[in-house]
Amino acid sequence: MRRTWTSATVALSCAVLCIAYPQPIDTFQQQQHTFTPSHHGHHSNNNNNGDTIHTYARFDGEQVLRFDVSNLAQLKLLQATVEKENLDLWSNLRIGTVDLRVPVSMMGAPSIKTITDSIPSTVMIPDLQDLIPTQSPALTLQQSPTVNQNWNFTDDSFWMQYHDFATLNNFTETMVRQYPDLVKRVSIGKTFEGREIFGMSIHGFKQKKDKKKKKKRKSWFFSDDEDDFEGDDGNEQDNIDMDESTVSAACEADVDTVSSWWSWLFNAAPRQSIGKPSKPKKHPKAIVLHAAQHAREWIGPAVVSYIAKELILGYLHNKKITRLLDQFEFVIVPVLNADGYVYTWEHNRMWRKNRQPTSIPLCPGIDPNRNWGYMYGGDGSSSNPCNEGYHGPEAFAALESKMMADFIVERKNVVAYIDFHAYSQLWMSPFGGDCSQVPKDDEDLMEGGMGAAKALHDVHGKKFSVGSICNVIYEASGGSIDWTYAVGKVKYSYGVELRDTGRYGFMLPEAEILPSSEETMAGVMYLANFIRKRE
Repeated sequence: MRRTWTSATVALSCAVLCIAYPQPIDTFQQQQHTFTPSHHGHHSNNNNNGDTIHTYARFDGEQVLRFDVSNLAQLKLLQATVEKENLDLWSNLRIGTVDLRVPVSMMGAPSIKTITDSIPSTVMIPDLQDLIPTQSPALTLQQSPTVNQNWNFTDDSFWMQYHDFATLNNFTETMVRQYPDLVKRVSIGKTFEGREIFGMSIHGFKQKKDKKKKKKRKSWFFSDDEDDFEGDDGNEQDNIDMDESTVSAACEADVDTVSSWWSWLFNAAPRQSIGKPSKPKKHPKAIVLHAAQHAREWIGPAVVSYIAKELILGYLHNKKITRLLDQFEFVIVPVLNADGYVYTWEHNRMWRKNRQPTSIPLCPGIDPNRNWGYMYGGDGSSSNPCNEGYHGPEAFAALESKMMADFIVERKNVVAYIDFHAYSQLWMSPFGGDCSQVPKDDEDLMEGGMGAAKALHDVHGKKFSVGSICNVIYEASGGSIDWTYAVGKVKYSYGVELRDTGRYGFMLPEAEILPSSEETMAGVMYLANFIRKRE
């Protein structure tokens, strides 16, 4: 006799059978959703600053002013003042709004009075210290009773707060260890202070053939049709036609695919969707994503680590993600400027550059994103080591930019590159070093960027401006995407400025991490799919 069984009935039947005939629990499956960060050695012995982790810079009374620049003369005046006084630009110089941090000691200076008298301005942040921790986040983290907590990355709790370099490293190690067929660790090189610039390579894998199990799985919840992958809308088959003996055999044979009947029945872990085996490319094109060339832009590492998580957990569960991971290799580097990022956690939340020595001992650091070797040393960068936009003594003097450039050249397969920054909500393409240049692939670059911005907007309604660096902001030489496009031959090269538009700037609240990550994931997925179809 044959009956129509609902999925709920099948599940209950499996539960009863498994109680009577218990199966070994797959401990690997149970443990793969958490990890414990280790903070031993968080403060590197290679740190050459000589300070203690207890010293954290304060910004009492400092303000962030927004200037409404309406013409080239005002822009040149503002640019000259920033260069002369070594002021901290929070947003890029352009005709439009420009945000500038002004120290208390400079409030009454003639140069500041000149620009405030000449260019309309408003106070965006009246006292920066109100947004800055009173002690270093690294010290706070070490003193926290939850310092060694287990993070669950399947419920998005990990993206409810910012994480230090050690925790991001451990997140990467966990992904590599728990998904060895899908995720490989990549090393870009080591920084001046000896930290490894690490990342993940994520690419689909050829599934092992097991005809016996595959046949039984086909007769249970999933058909042999690729379109029956859970993913696009999350729908499943509601009714399956089978008899009682098939239920018993299927439950005994396939209990390992759901980790245990209890965790599956109550949705404690992601279900392993089984569909038609995919065919990953043996020599895939690579899509490289990285963040934190500028150390204080904490939202970047959070967003790219979220993208990595979504790709990893989505493989074989979401048919769009599965298709893309079979087509491409995603290389994700959460923190490019590792030394600077650690410094923002231990000493100075507003630190931007790396930590290499310069010709002026009191002014360490090179701006990695003004040090790439295409149109190096022009407008939008500075030759003054004390300036936040210091381009270094020569192209690729900054170890971070040099290592990433070498990595791209050595791979010879990079089709897309996205350099994530904050803030301003921009999706930019080349060029920035020479505003007379137009990329030969400008039409494709614009179409891909505009589609990504629309996909991003559709998630939470945030608008991102799209265009070349020169058109969206202003001339900025020595940047990453000019080099990756012109020299690295990476056709789809973009620089993305994430949330917000200046209300908080670099101090974006933790409540905005997850929505920013979700919308950016949508933009990246659109772009990858656009490239898949176009190329």
